[in-house]
Amino acid sequence: MVLKNIFIFYSLTLVLFSCEQKEQFPVKKSEKVAMENVVLGSSLIQVNQFLTADSVPKNNFKNELIGLIQLKRWYDEQNSGFDLEKLESLWSNLQNQSSDFNLNELKSWLEVTGCLLEITANEKYARELEIIVYQAGSKFSEIEAREIESLLNPFIFTKNVDHIYVNLYVNSTVKYEHTLKGAVEITQETDFPESGKVQIKFKMENKRYIELYIRIPEWAEGATVIEKGVKYAAVPGSYCPIARKWKEGDFAEIAFPSVKIPASIKSN
Repeated sequence: MVLKNIFIFYSLTLVLFSCEQKEQFPVKKSEKVAMENVVLGSSLIQVNQFLTADSVPKNNFKNELIGLIQLKRWYDEQNSGFDLEKLESLWSNLQNQSSDFNLNELKSWLEVTGCLLEITANEKYARELEIIVYQAGSKFSEIEAREIESLLNPFIFTKNVDHIYVNLYVNSTVKYEHTLKGAVEITQETDFPESGKVQIKFKMENKRYIELYIRIPEWAEGATVIEKGVKYAAVPGSYCPIARKWKEGDFAEIAFPSVKIPASIKSN
């Protein structure tokens, strides 16, 4: 009986410890896509050809970013010092300063923001990546902008098995192998931000079940998402899910009201 009670106690302790571990280190809801699996149809960042040296941020936020990077590293290492709530709080406190980051600071900021997007699938982190896209072109040189773009590309789409998140709008294609076998290609066709029209097309060998999550930006009040005549709920500041079996030639159409596209995006 004593041995049995010890075994039960040990088992319960192990279960509780496992639950605490899972709670402290949440599984990523989606993950960035390998560079070789994302093909750009056009540049993500459009560089201002009249950029001057004075346009580049000169402030130093290194110390403020150290804590963020440390917490992100602790998540990667499953270190007990990790605290998601603290990471999100520190991120929020620094968000308003991100437009003043120099190149190295912006790279650190992008690393943390991308990680938070993967963990939470919260639209606000994709929104921050969108802000980086449209600010970088007026603040950094062509070479620097292309470096930033290479770090952003894996977050255009993020995925979790056959759940595909569309986070940034640019002519691009994500390629991957479906869990039930067979190559899948999902392509965005758009002239965003010139207009708010986006078409997402599917190309695959066999009909396959895929859950598509379409990002509806916070500013996109009145956006529509239509697939085969069905209109889906497009709530600003969230993702619009479409879960179904897709086949070659299927597509979804997104329309963001042009008048709602922020001037900071259109002007770039």
